[in-house]
Amino acid sequence: MIKWLLGYYRLSLCGLTIGFGGTLLVISSWLPLTIKGYHISMWLLLTIVRTLLFILNVRVDCADPDRLRQHHGFIFPNHMTYLDVLVLVSIAPLRFLAKDEVRSMPVIGQVAKSIGCVFVKRDDKDSRAEARTKLAKVETFPPVVLFPEGKRNPGDHLLPFRYGAFEIVIRGQTPFLTCAIEYDQPEIAIWHRGESIIKAALRLAAHDKQIKAQLTPMTAVTPQPDDDPVQMSLTAHEAMTAVLFPTTSNQQPISDSQQQ
Repeated sequence: MIKWLLGYYRLSLCGLTIGFGGTLLVISSWLPLTIKGYHISMWLLLTIVRTLLFILNVRVDCADPDRLRQHHGFIFPNHMTYLDVLVLVSIAPLRFLAKDEVRSMPVIGQVAKSIGCVFVKRDDKDSRAEARTKLAKVETFPPVVLFPEGKRNPGDHLLPFRYGAFEIVIRGQTPFLTCAIEYDQPEIAIWHRGESIIKAALRLAAHDKQIKAQLTPMTAVTPQPDDDPVQMSLTAHEAMTAVLFPTTSNQQPISDSQQQ
């Protein structure tokens, strides 16, 4: 009972932080101020995220934070839980992909625009192709986060990387940086498929021990025009698997639907 009371208390604090911080983000989006190349709203978002992680008792360690902060291009991390986004932003101001419909949402759309989200249409094959063309020409700084798995993995292995992400960076010859995110207590941090985010967040908030997240930026790669996106996706997948699951082998065949 005490644990769940702690969970609801922490989530209440998170709600207040998000509400107050979101209001400041909207206000700051109108200010033409930048610090070290980042709009002031992105620094504000970083502060909000660090506050949320403090409330939830999550500590983030990064092996080489400057590699992330100084990168120009795309960030390709693994994806297991909603915490992945918070872990990344706690280290450096980053941009994310968002559906085009988000742009017109009250408040949320303004916040997304203020932190530099990249809006794309992904409704059908033609719009996805258009999105790839747009992403190949996107500004390389601040970096843009794209999860190459396409959806959350189950936590015990990586899903195959979709080679569409690698087609984008090859087309634009844009550097990409793969980042491995792991948790010391993945059973608490994971967001199970089909589970509501409230239930997943409550499990984390009610946990009485500190959760440690390790973020490992790997070597940045600059693609060349004649690179093969399928082979590049397999190489990146193998390298990340070696970091996250060094004692296992995860060579899974990639279906056409997963590749795209």
